[in-house]
Amino acid sequence: MVVASADLLTEIDTTIARFSSEPDNLILILHAIQDAHGYVPRESALILSERLGVPLARIYEVLTFYHYFRTAPPGKHSIVVCHGTSCWLNGSAPVLEAARAYAANHAGTNVSEVRCVGCCSLAPLAFADKKIHTHLDAQKTTEMLSGLSGHDGKH
Repeated sequence: MVVASADLLTEIDTTIARFSSEPDNLILILHAIQDAHGYVPRESALILSERLGVPLARIYEVLTFYHYFRTAPPGKHSIVVCHGTSCWLNGSAPVLEAARAYAANHAGTNVSEVRCVGCCSLAPLAFADKKIHTHLDAQKTTEMLSGLSGHDGKH
C-alpha cells in the first residue's frame, strides 16, 4: 500500500471517478493528473496502479510512449523543439542542439523534442514557454532563448 497524503488520495479517487465510464480511461486520468501538477508524480502512478489494478509497468509504458507526458516537475522555462520530418529536413538538429546548450547553462530549463506539431511550412520551429518561434536556425534559437521571460543574464 502506498502512503500518500489524504489530499492526493482524494484527488486521485475523484479523478478516477470522473473518468470511470470512459473506456481506456488511463490516458484521461494521466492527463488530469499532469494538468493538476505539471507532471505525473511517481506517487500518483503508484496510487493509480493500486486503485485501477493496472500494473505500474503499464502506467509507465503510457507515460513514456506519449511525448506529452512528463515524469519530472517542469522547470522555470520549457523549450519544445519539433523534430518531425519537415523540421528535421529544414535543420531542427542545430535548433535542438542550441536549446540543449542553453538549458545546460540555465538551471530550471527543460528541453524536449516532439515528432510533429503540424506546422510544417514554418519549419524548423520550437516553442519557448509556450510561444511559437518559426524558421529557426542555431543563431535565431540562441537569440530567442536569450529573451525568455524572467531571464536575468545570470547562469
